[in-house]
Amino acid sequence: MVDVEALDALDLVIWLGRGADAARRLGCNQSTVSRRSGQCLEVFDLRLLRDADGHCCTAHHPLLHLQREVHQLHRLRLGRGLRIDASLLAAPLLHPRLEPSWISGHGDGLGWQRPIHLLEERILDAWVTGMAQELPDQGLEAFCRIPLLQTPLLMAAEPQHPLVGQGALQLRDLEGMPRLAPRRGWYPRTEQQLGDWRQRTPALLLDQPARRQGLTAPRGPGGTRVPPLHYGTAFSLAQQAVLQPLPLALGVQTELSLVMRCDVRDTLPMEQLTQALQRRALQAALADQGTVGFN
Repeated sequence: MVDVEALDALDLVIWLGRGADAARRLGCNQSTVSRRSGQCLEVFDLRLLRDADGHCCTAHHPLLHLQREVHQLHRLRLGRGLRIDASLLAAPLLHPRLEPSWISGHGDGLGWQRPIHLLEERILDAWVTGMAQELPDQGLEAFCRIPLLQTPLLMAAEPQHPLVGQGALQLRDLEGMPRLAPRRGWYPRTEQQLGDWRQRTPALLLDQPARRQGLTAPRGPGGTRVPPLHYGTAFSLAQQAVLQPLPLALGVQTELSLVMRCDVRDTLPMEQLTQALQRRALQAALADQGTVGFN
């Protein structure tokens, strides 16, 4: 009902959030993306909307869903234009860049509901999460999860932070210290494991726009700026040079996993992707950044 280019334009706008980002990945200009996505919307009599979290979306349309299934099979058979994204803590696994057959997203997502929805709608082909322990045990039977790496959740700080260089720390040492954290309720299992010490010092909200625009550290005693603490893992922190892990046990084991629909797992591109990410996870484990997970 619609050609590949028109549906690609619409789906990349929905996935990436902006026409400019879609145009960059499709190798065309933003006006072309707008025209093509508009043609697709017109065919199905739909409008581009924003959900409660500000994400691009449309109303569900059964014929559009069937069209996306056909287009996904087309991408998989050609091994071209495949779409992958990653959560914030898992994003380093996609660097260096994968084979040219894969288009990568922003790699800074939080929570699991949005990427699961994109996989369900076949807008996204694969997703790598650094918090797979949060995926529910029921309701995701259409998806397969391939464990890659298990690693403890850590707290990290910039070199000038007052907790750096203080030796072994206890949770009570974090009281009063500003920290960045996802919106409450996005990772309920992890929140429960972390305990109630966090409630005494409300976190600074960590979300995608704030990360892209940059954050100003809050002022501490005496008017000095105290840089916020960050959550990370041995794997994610090893891929950057700004934050240092603190010697503190948080008691949370994270699971880095590849997630896809079960009905595409046995295709050649997905098998090759799985093998490539498993090799990268093994390299991370050998570098003492975690323990390899086996499916």
